[in-house]
Amino acid sequence: MKLVTFGDSWTAGHGVESDFSYKEEAFPPQFIQKLREQNSWPRWLSEKLNIPSVNMGVCGYGNEFIYNSILDSLLNSFIEKDDLIIITFSYPYRYSNKNKYTPYEILIKTYELLKDYNHLFFNGFYPLLKDENIDGLFIPNTFIDPTKTFADVLKKWEIENDESVWEYNSRSVWNDEQNYWEGDYHPNLKGYKIISDYVYYKING
Repeated sequence: MKLVTFGDSWTAGHGVESDFSYKEEAFPPQFIQKLREQNSWPRWLSEKLNIPSVNMGVCGYGNEFIYNSILDSLLNSFIEKDDLIIITFSYPYRYSNKNKYTPYEILIKTYELLKDYNHLFFNGFYPLLKDENIDGLFIPNTFIDPTKTFADVLKKWEIENDESVWEYNSRSVWNDEQNYWEGDYHPNLKGYKIISDYVYYKING
């Protein structure tokens, strides 16, 4: 059994680095890329679960890229039935001029891919279905807190503990809502550890 995670920069670990010069780089030098992925929340979650992990998060990925990455991993038999697969959805309107599917359609397509596998869905920094009329629609029970995000968890933590959980010691990033929703802010190391605690709690009830 292993943990396999898919997502965008919030899974890939963007923001762990302390060097501000890489803030806008989705594909930095390999050292920084490894620093990110080896210290993002999947690493800390796999330690809690005592299983190996594969972090498939990629900075800049939209949800259809995430879907295709999952599909490729399944077709190549990299994922086994007993693996724990966690998908963190990205901003639903990233690459909206090129996307083939609505946010709800990509949710259902991803669920159909994984319905026979051990999987969970989470939102990263923006709710996948925030702007969708979902009344009467099927929402998989594997979609954990579909109206809540990892960002909400971090905002709550910062307010309650007066401690930065954001990259480069940023504070109160929700005051800059436009850039926040576009994914301009990411967790720092503390933030990724808090996310791993949140996911672990959701897995174990």
